[in-house]
Amino acid sequence: ALTAAAMEDEREAASAAEANARADALEAALAEVTEGMANANAMVEAAVFARDEAQAELETLKNDRVGAEPPHVTARALEELDTLRGEVERLSAALDAAPAPGKVDSIGEAFDVVRASLSSSSVAPKGSNKKTLSLSLALVALVAIHVRDPGWGVWNVIRVVGSLILGSGLALKGYKSGSLDLSGALSAAAVGWGTLYAGVRFGVTLGVFFFASSAMTKVGADVKRKIDEHFVEGKEGGGRDWIQVAANGAVPTLLAMSYSFATGGPEYVLGYANAFETPLACAFIAYYGTCCGDTWGSELGVLSKKLPRLIINPGKKVQPGTNGGVTSLGLIASGLGGLAVGFAFYVSGLLVPLVTGNLSSAMQFLAQWPTLALGFLSGVFGSLLDSLLGATIQFSGYCSERKKMVSKPGPTVTKVSGLNFLSNSAVNFVTATAMALAVYYGVIFAGVPF
Repeated sequence: ALTAAAMEDEREAASAAEANARADALEAALAEVTEGMANANAMVEAAVFARDEAQAELETLKNDRVGAEPPHVTARALEELDTLRGEVERLSAALDAAPAPGKVDSIGEAFDVVRASLSSSSVAPKGSNKKTLSLSLALVALVAIHVRDPGWGVWNVIRVVGSLILGSGLALKGYKSGSLDLSGALSAAAVGWGTLYAGVRFGVTLGVFFFASSAMTKVGADVKRKIDEHFVEGKEGGGRDWIQVAANGAVPTLLAMSYSFATGGPEYVLGYANAFETPLACAFIAYYGTCCGDTWGSELGVLSKKLPRLIINPGKKVQPGTNGGVTSLGLIASGLGGLAVGFAFYVSGLLVPLVTGNLSSAMQFLAQWPTLALGFLSGVFGSLLDSLLGATIQFSGYCSERKKMVSKPGPTVTKVSGLNFLSNSAVNFVTATAMALAVYYGVIFAGVPF
């Protein structure tokens, strides 16, 4: 028996040693693969830089060749031109074959990444429950201050004060979470005050845009660390200043308040019966649909395993982070971002009628489904317009020092596309304003099937 036990111990020891050896081998293989991936990424970045330099030199030689008289075009110059052309073609082929630094192949994988990121952002279930409770109480308070038409009496005072408290509270929450800096928080408080005062639909839409977009900026931090020129460790959520807040919120706040003053306070169903107020509400949806679509498309599009294509030259692949670069994943995410805005406006229209027991009014708001299509289309077409402007009047270049795409020229930056004319915030403002105007006048002249 003792001999058998000893033999069993020897077999277990041998099995443990074998398992340890296999574990060591797997760990070494993993380290080798990780090093290989890092080398591959470095090669891709070097190829991009070399290709852009070769392309620029090729264009210079082409221009010299066209502008010179035939006797001045030497055989050596022609040989250099052919060599550079071959180098450009080789580097372009290498770039096309190289994988993007992203990790997402499909929209299903994108949902998994988003879900995992949101789950990990909650420190503990208790904290998550507290956050849910706070948002639920804010929603109840928003509905409570809108259950009666304000007129100009005490109910209007309640709405003014309640909107100010809620708007300031949401701005403070954004400041504490790092999504807003101090100037951004002060601007967000003003935006929140005006929008929440205008009505439940406007307030809920603003809340969905802000919280959903802030959450998207935190998704895929490991990839964005290598790509995003503005990435700061520990502040993946943004830290938006007053300029960014104004670019996203000033115009829709004016639209929402214009709607409120036009109706005297109540929120009406959209349609021909309310022909003056309806274009204002539709322009509000289009503006935030464009902003949300752009944010979702940018934040999720860079996670794609496929390199983006320049919108003004679809045959040209560019590095992630290039203004005007488009991926199928980013375009789908833009549509979903716009749809989220349309859905928020649509569902929140049911809240006051259901709370007050006005079922006939609730049924009318239930038929307002075209707001879903309006939000989705604003997200898609707004994202395309934003990419078009980004590729033409917003600078993009590759910084050889930082190994990233950047939006400002410099001594170590090689231009890829666009003029140094508008900043990212300016492009967002111009795009969203153009979409809002298009929808506003489109509703006036063509109408909407509400």
